[in-house]
Amino acid sequence: MFIHDTVTDFTQNYVPTIDYLKDYFKKHSSHFEEYFRYHCHNVDEKMKTAIPKHQEKMPALIEMKDKMPKFIRAIASDYEEMYGITFTKDVHLIVGLYGSNAFTYRQIIPEIAFCIEKLSPLNRHLQIIIAHEFGHALHHLLSEKSGIDWVMVDWDSPFTWLLQEGSATYFSTKVVSARKDEYFAFQEDLEWLTFATNNKQIITDVFLSDLTTLDARSMFREWFSINGGKRFGFSRLAYFIAYELILSCLQELAELDVIALWRNENYQDFIYQQLTKMAKNNV
Repeated sequence: MFIHDTVTDFTQNYVPTIDYLKDYFKKHSSHFEEYFRYHCHNVDEKMKTAIPKHQEKMPALIEMKDKMPKFIRAIASDYEEMYGITFTKDVHLIVGLYGSNAFTYRQIIPEIAFCIEKLSPLNRHLQIIIAHEFGHALHHLLSEKSGIDWVMVDWDSPFTWLLQEGSATYFSTKVVSARKDEYFAFQEDLEWLTFATNNKQIITDVFLSDLTTLDARSMFREWFSINGGKRFGFSRLAYFIAYELILSCLQELAELDVIALWRNENYQDFIYQQLTKMAKNNV
C-alpha cells in the first residue's frame, strides 16, 4: 500500500486562480482520473466556487495532510490484524472541488481516495471516514477470500449498495470509537440520527416501496446521495437502513456469511426479506 500525497504540493504552491487549479489537476492527472469521471461534475462552475473555500480551509488542509498517513496506516493495520488480510492497493490524498469526500475506485480490490477539502479536521472524524473507506476494501477482500464469483454481483442494484454501505459502516464501528451519528455523517449530526432511529420502520417501508417505482439512478439519488433526501428532508438515509440491515442479518448468520452475502445467487431476495422484517419491526 502506497499513500500518494498531492495535498502537500497544493498547500505549498497554492495560488487562488482557476489557472492554478487546472495546472494542479493536470500535474497530478493520474490521481484525478477517477474523481472527475465519477465523483465531480460541472467542473468549470465548481472551480470558481472552490477558490474562496480552499483559501479559507488552507490551515485545515495543512493539518489534515500531515495527520492522514498516520491514521491510514494505523486503521489499515487494525483491520489486517483483525481479519488476516493485507491491503496492497494505493491510497490517494487529493484536493478536489467539493464533490465527493472520499471514494473507492471501481475495481474488485479497490484503490481509495480521500478528498481532503471536504473532510472535518477533527481526528475522530478523519479516523471514521478512513475506517469506512477501508471497510469497503476489506469487504471486497473478505468476499474474494470467501470464493465469490464477482460476475454474479449486480453492481447497479440498491440491494448491493445496501450491503456495501452497511458493511463499511459496520467495520468502522469496530476500529474507531465514536458517537453513532458520526459513523454516518463523518461529523456530528444528531438530528439526522434521531430522525432515522425514531422512524426506522416507515423509512424502511418507503425504501421498499420506492424499489418498485423508481429506477436505479433515482433510488441512488434519493436514498444514497448527499443531493437526495426529498422524501423526508434528510439525505443518505439508506446508510442507516444499510447498517441496521447488517445488524439484523447478524442475528441469523455468522459475520463472514453476512459480509459475503453477495456470493449467493439469492442474496437480493434474502436482503429484501430482512428489510421487510425491519419495516414490520420484527427485528
